[in-house]
Amino acid sequence: MRSKSTGEAGETFLNRARRRQFVTCATEALGELGYTATTVAEVARRAGVSKSVVLYHFSSRAELMEAVVDQLYGDAVEPIHAAVGAAETARERVLAYVRACVLFVWAHQREARAVLEVARNLRKEDGSPRYTAREGAALVGFARGLLEEGQRSGELGDFDAWTLAVLLRATIDNLSEQFMADPALDGPRVADSFAHLVGKMITPREGES
Repeated sequence: MRSKSTGEAGETFLNRARRRQFVTCATEALGELGYTATTVAEVARRAGVSKSVVLYHFSSRAELMEAVVDQLYGDAVEPIHAAVGAAETARERVLAYVRACVLFVWAHQREARAVLEVARNLRKEDGSPRYTAREGAALVGFARGLLEEGQRSGELGDFDAWTLAVLLRATIDNLSEQFMADPALDGPRVADSFAHLVGKMITPREGES
């Protein structure tokens, strides 16, 4: 007989797996059908369950759409942090971050398309956009922290770290659409090219200490 704790752990695992299944179905539907047609009923149909099963795990369509966004950014954390953590200098950490972000977006184009659909269409109860620039503040803050670390150590040049962090994030986010629009684009090559440009931007100019 299983202990109560073992049973609860198993149930939690199954719940997580079920939620992820519904997020995957929603992601596929968003990419193929767009936001309007990605209803709870459509997600349930793809998962082979009733609407009530989906709504048992997500209280509303909006919560399910938010989970699509959270899933993509959650999945990005480990590979990006691993790449940054493996770098030995502040400069290398910035460039590793740039490469890892571009490669992640390139490898997750379907998910990126779904997130764009949600970000552009999901509304709060008062009709205002659910996602605004405010939601990207943490991403900008992480990039800014890497840049400021390099400036403090003297490895990077004199520039406004916040401005460059915003520029980096805007470019990375826009690249997801570029990859989707042009399948011929090579992710690793784009990542290397972007990192090369960023490397020039952060290198101290002659005379800077």
